[in-house]
Amino acid sequence: MGYNQARLRRLNDARAATRGDYVLYWMQIYRRLERNHALDYALRCAVELGRPLVVYEGLRVDYPWASRRLHRFVLEGMQANAARAEDLGLSYWPFVETEKGQGRGLLRRLSERAALVVTDDFPCFIVPPQAEALARKVEVPVFAVDSNSVVPLSLLGPPVSAAAHLRPRIHKAFAEAWPHRAAAKPRIPGVAAKRVIPPFDAWKTRDLAAFVEALPLDASVPPVPGTPGGTPAARTRLRTFVKKRLRGYAEERSEPRSLDEGHASGLSPYLHFGHISIEEVVEAVLATTGKWTPEELRVHNRGKRAGFFCDDPDVNSFLDEALTWRDVGFQWHWTRRADAASLERALPPWALATLGAHAGDRRPWLYTAEELESGLTHDPLWNAAQRELVATGTIHNYVRMLWGKKVLEWSASPAEAYRTLEHLNNKYALDGRDPNSYTGILWCFGLFDRPWAPERKVFGSVRYMSSDNAARKFDLKPYYAYVERLPTIAEARAGRAA
Repeated sequence: MGYNQARLRRLNDARAATRGDYVLYWMQIYRRLERNHALDYALRCAVELGRPLVVYEGLRVDYPWASRRLHRFVLEGMQANAARAEDLGLSYWPFVETEKGQGRGLLRRLSERAALVVTDDFPCFIVPPQAEALARKVEVPVFAVDSNSVVPLSLLGPPVSAAAHLRPRIHKAFAEAWPHRAAAKPRIPGVAAKRVIPPFDAWKTRDLAAFVEALPLDASVPPVPGTPGGTPAARTRLRTFVKKRLRGYAEERSEPRSLDEGHASGLSPYLHFGHISIEEVVEAVLATTGKWTPEELRVHNRGKRAGFFCDDPDVNSFLDEALTWRDVGFQWHWTRRADAASLERALPPWALATLGAHAGDRRPWLYTAEELESGLTHDPLWNAAQRELVATGTIHNYVRMLWGKKVLEWSASPAEAYRTLEHLNNKYALDGRDPNSYTGILWCFGLFDRPWAPERKVFGSVRYMSSDNAARKFDLKPYYAYVERLPTIAEARAGRAA
């Protein structure tokens, strides 16, 4: 489709300012300068209005769960964007607070000088309320553009109760939505490339580590060594995955291993912060089958988990995760964002009923939030998962499901478990605060699942998982060996390497 109306939402009824100095693209979550539908639309508006384009990327110090880890990752992306903007000839205005409230009112002032404002239509975290608040305050049009998925979220229909219900919708729209290959270097029209000087000192630093350490941020969540942010780092990780880890994905992706030893892509932090587009990821994976075109789709397998995109089982398996399961989270938030605030609003009736019926069951173990955060449980596998999260900002996909299930079992109530999981994930995970973070956690309580027998204490008919079952299913020795090479939780929180 390229850019199309299905991706566009108008957030207010203001008319374009005929004397605006520029078109403003407020980059909130698609923090990249290529393969970005919001940026493409802003460029189109700049050409039509005969105005230069300004790309504004800001970073507060007081966002929820702000830490040195998250800040460093975003700032590395901003450094890469500054370099790329210089190469492309774009006016790029980065602003980074050094103290709370320093940037208050800045975005509104920038917007009031604009002919119109374009921003990102991301359905989670602080992005939607921020965009809606700006649209209420300014007298110029504010447009939000969906650059979340291959198929625009507005075309995916009403919310679903299972991935099997969304898969046919994605498959049906995929061929039409599939983009033509983008040029290696986007052409920026002359009028859009006219340089505009920012009315503030644009952020830059030569010593990023020292800059981050001086900020009023949570120092107990330090940056992850070896996991830099930014589009160049994202593309390096994508190339490594395609070359070294894609083969075997279908059969072995659930085997708990390190990123280097297993088959996970490791791309979720870069997708979350918008340092790479899902379209670029999908294109690179499909390219491993040859010169792929939509004519290669196996339409007779539409709606099936395997065999739709091509005959390669590894490619199909990865794309079902990267498209179907990822879009399940995005589409749920697109239609039910406010419901993520509580289990009562988020879960299906059967899950609420069975958890409620077992709310008074005696828990075999009860741990405080502090004990869980420090990995001080009786379960070595759970402790290893928590250590991996604190040290690396990620948990292996299969182990993350178990990690969430056990917190439900070890908490005084499902509501307490939900609050604990939200906090731990959003505080430490580089890919936290994302639609898939929330729906992944909610899956542990029954969302996108079905009742399971036999009915158990605490869980009722919600799917049960245990470390003993994981040990029977997998050889866990490589995972334990990998975690032992990581810093301990105390060392990681102190910023020390193992």
